[in-house]
Amino acid sequence: MKLDLRFTSRPPFAVWCEAVAGFIHEGSFIEEENMAGVDQKTSAYLRALNKRGFCKAEIGETLLLPGEDRLMAKKVVLKGLGPKDQITPELFLSQVAGLAACLRDLGVISFAVKIPLLFGVDQYHEQVRHTVQEAVNPFLAGSKGEDDEMVTAVFSVERTLLGEISEVESLLRNYFKDIVPFSLVIEPPGGKSEI
Repeated sequence: MKLDLRFTSRPPFAVWCEAVAGFIHEGSFIEEENMAGVDQKTSAYLRALNKRGFCKAEIGETLLLPGEDRLMAKKVVLKGLGPKDQITPELFLSQVAGLAACLRDLGVISFAVKIPLLFGVDQYHEQVRHTVQEAVNPFLAGSKGEDDEMVTAVFSVERTLLGEISEVESLLRNYFKDIVPFSLVIEPPGGKSEI
């Protein structure tokens, strides 16, 4: 297995991949903050599902939607985090691992995930680092040792913090260097190029 890690400030729905992945909390539907990284039409659809009681964003709830033509992905996979005021770093990371295991079980090897700013700017770098590790671990554990398998994970991070992600980059390089062959690319802030 090989790993291709990429960081961008673009929303996941603007990235070519098999699946857009994200997180929703119980207030996501009221605030219209789009922490899941989906487009406006999908956000409106999620609000409609929530009003009908179908999607409540409860802890551990998983929602799988088709990507439709307006997205660059065939699937949208969202993971519930419960009430926003009860989200802890540990709870969030457990749901990241659950989301990654779901993607792996669906056969997805190319995905884009939005890392929402949940715990403040001062903790965002740690949140990003741990999110990347938890998002990749299920793929590493499920790897059949095939050298030609490439898992591509694109992480959408807060635009204002993308330029400061270099300290996370060095920690991730150190973490993965003895585990799996990998590449790590950070899109320049404000960039619109393909990564």
